[in-house]
Amino acid sequence: MSQKINLRVWLKIPDAEAATVKNTLIRRLGFGKVLADVKKERLFSIEVDSGDPQEMARAFAKELVNENKESHIALIDELLFEEGYVPVKVALHIEDGEAISIRERLRSRLGFENVVDVKKATIWKLYFKTLKPEAEAAAREIAEKLLINPHKDTYEIMT
Repeated sequence: MSQKINLRVWLKIPDAEAATVKNTLIRRLGFGKVLADVKKERLFSIEVDSGDPQEMARAFAKELVNENKESHIALIDELLFEEGYVPVKVALHIEDGEAISIRERLRSRLGFENVVDVKKATIWKLYFKTLKPEAEAAAREIAEKLLINPHKDTYEIMT
């Protein structure tokens, strides 16, 4: 029976990319009335077919998280988000070379033969001044206008 370790990773230091996205959305694309803030996380979904998932999550975090500038949380077989923002998951729908190389690094270099698959995504955390239905509609519009390249990315509003 396989299990999925979801490793959410975010910067403790200011995130220049998230700041740029926020500025673009507010100043250039007119979302200033509804958008309050933008933050970003990296998501690693690591499928394993054996072993203690908590222990492996700690080992994977040691390898994939820079403790000097990043924080993380590991969730086993679930992906939950706090209240207060709309999470938009952006992932490649084409082959993800970085995810493949992480899988191979975990398997061959670090000896985790129980790693079946690794998927990588970006979670854009969109903080809105408006209520749920309008916020979700705005999140969808933001994803399609700025956060994804339709030729290579897919997105999902994680509610």
